[in-house]
Amino acid sequence: MNTDEDAELIHKAKDTAVQYLKDKYKLNVEITYAKKRFPTYVKSKVDINGNVIGRAEEDFTISVNYETQETSDFAISPELEKVLIENGTYPNTNSLDK
Repeated sequence: MNTDEDAELIHKAKDTAVQYLKDKYKLNVEITYAKKRFPTYVKSKVDINGNVIGRAEEDFTISVNYETQETSDFAISPELEKVLIENGTYPNTNSLDK
């Protein structure tokens, strides 16, 4: 894959992450880092970091599969966790407790 193809995959993955966080958690975010870390034959994911616009301490990481546009590996800072709890949009973690 060439650099232009990688840039297109990363751009689309970033758009997917922004829309997912807006739809699911009602967040307006900015992406601060995005990278396709492995060759396509190893892993089809883009790793993304970002934060709520204007609130650098409310940050997150998320991965997007650039073939399916599915999100995974969502992790958030304690500051963002507090905001999601207050907004009533904190992810259900009951299945993680088992």
